[in-house]
Amino acid sequence: MHHFLGRLAPFAPYLVSFLTLGVVGLSAQQAPRYEAIIDVRQVTQDRLPVTVFVPKIDRDEVTWIFPATIPGTYESQRWWRFVSDFRAIGKDGKLLNVRRSTDSQFVISGARNLQAVTYLVDDSFDERDPDRDLFPPGGTSFEADSVFVFNHAGIIGYIEGIQKADFQVKVTRPKELYGASALGIARMNDTVDVYHVQSYDQLIDNPVMWSRPDTASFSVAGATVTVALIHPGKDSWAKAYAKDLERTTKAIGRFLPRMPVGRYAFLLYLWGGDTTTIHPRRQLYGALEHSYCSFYVMPATPTPRGLSDIASHEFLHILMPLNLHSEEIESFDFRSPKMSKHLWLYEGVTEYFAHLALLRDSAISEEDFFREFQGKIHGSASIPEKFSLTTFSKNVLTPENQELYGNIYTYGALNALFLDVVLRESSKGQTGLLELIYDLMLSYGPSKPFKDDELFDEIEKRTNSAVRAYLDTHVEGDRRLPMADMFAKIGMSFRQIDTIKAWTYGFTAKFGAQGMELFPEGHNGFDIVEGDKLRKIDGVSIMIAKEDAWRKLMDPKKAESITITVDRQGQEVELKTTARYTDKQVRNSLRPDPQASAEAMALRHAVLRGTRSH
Repeated sequence: MHHFLGRLAPFAPYLVSFLTLGVVGLSAQQAPRYEAIIDVRQVTQDRLPVTVFVPKIDRDEVTWIFPATIPGTYESQRWWRFVSDFRAIGKDGKLLNVRRSTDSQFVISGARNLQAVTYLVDDSFDERDPDRDLFPPGGTSFEADSVFVFNHAGIIGYIEGIQKADFQVKVTRPKELYGASALGIARMNDTVDVYHVQSYDQLIDNPVMWSRPDTASFSVAGATVTVALIHPGKDSWAKAYAKDLERTTKAIGRFLPRMPVGRYAFLLYLWGGDTTTIHPRRQLYGALEHSYCSFYVMPATPTPRGLSDIASHEFLHILMPLNLHSEEIESFDFRSPKMSKHLWLYEGVTEYFAHLALLRDSAISEEDFFREFQGKIHGSASIPEKFSLTTFSKNVLTPENQELYGNIYTYGALNALFLDVVLRESSKGQTGLLELIYDLMLSYGPSKPFKDDELFDEIEKRTNSAVRAYLDTHVEGDRRLPMADMFAKIGMSFRQIDTIKAWTYGFTAKFGAQGMELFPEGHNGFDIVEGDKLRKIDGVSIMIAKEDAWRKLMDPKKAESITITVDRQGQEVELKTTARYTDKQVRNSLRPDPQASAEAMALRHAVLRGTRSH
């Protein structure tokens, strides 16, 4: 033992974790699995030591992989950038040679003798370097003795070619912290948690967070739903959040023909300025879906603000991609990602269903529904004149398509609505998009993917030539969506430019890479300078502004005054004005057509309500 300890002397930062399971790692070396050992109490300056014992290796050289990206984020993450002091340790305790590959991964020589790897990882949540500024819900956070967020891509890697082996993760933590996840976590004692997955893909699919416990649960359509929160202070907020989420998920439960999962977890990091010196260069808040959970970074408020709209989308990912996905997602290439062509399905259809479910449950009105989709038309302004959804999806990681990514929730959702119209019209109202998805789910599932190039063939087999023609023209093809024609089919009048009498402050807005950009229009009551970026509404950050404040700004109903704060070339400027009732030129006007035929109204009913009216 002393001889072995002497050889481990260079690994002082990892000594505690390495020895904690040294005997287990050595004795279990023949088992086809990885064993990760992490003691979060050892975090120093937001750097966490990690030790991973490896399966038996029959090659002289292997490459240790940290993901370039993961499913669901569609951003270039390159997690190896957060790794330092990477070392490979042989079974005799000696260091093995490690070099970097051309794509910055870790190449280990003498791998037949490899026992374990050790390294330090930085967290991404409060990263100061703009080149390492990642989408927070897909990131990592280490706040000593209080908060630990493990999105495992930023914690644990794997040996290339041994992606499907089991992983066991042992985490030693302060006894007052509670681990929350969709996984079953075994609490071995007051300070040790252990969890197990059957592949690296499953590990990536299951984030874990540790914090002071604040949880609640409820049931929806036979599924057990857990809500776990991280937030400042000691009061319990979980019940208020669970109440809001229960209302949303039960609406979805009534929308779906059957609930496809038996369990689900909402994991929420309610950020209260814990790292107040950090100023991320882009939006901090959002959510990331996983198969049996979703992870959120939201403002720290005792009651939820704007959660239900986001949660309805994330929860509906229990359909796609969990139960309907391609081979590219089933066996994801974390080193050199091969993206699926069908982001329009995974995100666009999911976003459409999120609003359709609320409409069918009477949580929103048809007026609300079409107002939302009018906003999505506005939000699709950056789409090129020729645009193929499948080509965009296949190449989503390119810089130019990263700039266009937000359109999958706007243009993609509009495409889903129009596909639903075509399905209902061509089946005389009997079959819609939801029915098609469930039909496809009968043939595929969580562990049975479809072939990317064969999906449209499978859809045509279940539908008709009109549906295939639409997919070939507007999804695979690059012809823009026929807005006016499609809305007319369901009794709605669409005009690119329309003039109406309305209350207005005299500006327009669009979302860009830097957030919501404002542009003067008409009387320009605010004296807006083109390119001003909205930061506050009546003194409240747009990140936490309530729906009423947004409605007052974007759709005033009387001569009310309002104050906004904008970022003008790096300086905050406060602007104030009062709404005027005047002629307003409206882009992308969408209104019910008073001359709509009975057939169009029946088709609208079939699409929005799921049945044809009588």
